Amino acid sequence: MKPIRRWPRFLHLLLLPTLLLGSSVAGADSQWQPVDKGDKRTDISTFERPVKDSEVKAFRGVTEVHASVLSLLAVMADASVCDQWLYQCQSLELRDNHRAYIQFKGIWPAKDRDALIESDASQDSKTGAVTIASHAVKGEPDHKGLVRVAALRDRFVFTPLKDGWTRVEFETYIDPGGNVTGIANTISHDAPRETLKGMRKLAKQSPYKEADLEDVLKRYDSLKGMDLPAS
Repeated sequence: MKPIRRWPRFLHLLLLPTLLLGSSVAGADSQWQPVDKGDKRTDISTFERPVKDSEVKAFRGVTEVHASVLSLLAVMADASVCDQWLYQCQSLELRDNHRAYIQFKGIWPAKDRDALIESDASQDSKTGAVTIASHAVKGEPDHKGLVRVAALRDRFVFTPLKDGWTRVEFETYIDPGGNVTGIANTISHDAPRETLKGMRKLAKQSPYKEADLEDVLKRYDSLKGMDLPAS
């Protein structure tokens, strides 16, 4: 397995504890409180935990999918299908190979939200797990009728298993800004389950189940040179 690779230009930002959910979005499982616990490997187990100095909680979903790491990454890389799997995503526009502009549907009475997100890709040299970590950054002009989110941090971890299976973990924290804490927690509560269900559905369909590395590099060019199981 090849050594870990990252985007050095902003790696120091992603390593700051203040950018990860509270103390760390990738903390021990014991820090997460179970919400729904699945029995089968294909069930989606969900968890929540408070975030320091925020009324909005962080949420996490875990499942196993009979699809390759490459197929799952291909779904993420295709900006045109964001609204088919990422919960409340209205549209996604790639700005370059590491930044994307995203719009989220609001739930009445909240207005639609938007954010410019920056992503980092890395791989664990021992397990082969691929991590895509994203956080909101400045640099996008205001768009009429949309409210810029106060904070957004996501993390997907794809761990290859035997016989073409992949363990998928999704952790998310989004503070939409404004006085909509209750709505924000409701949305975030549903986000892991609905996001993982949508991703699993697409990963098993064409063209994602036949995806190759070039399909993924369109968005995540730092994955070049990594060992990504195709089956």
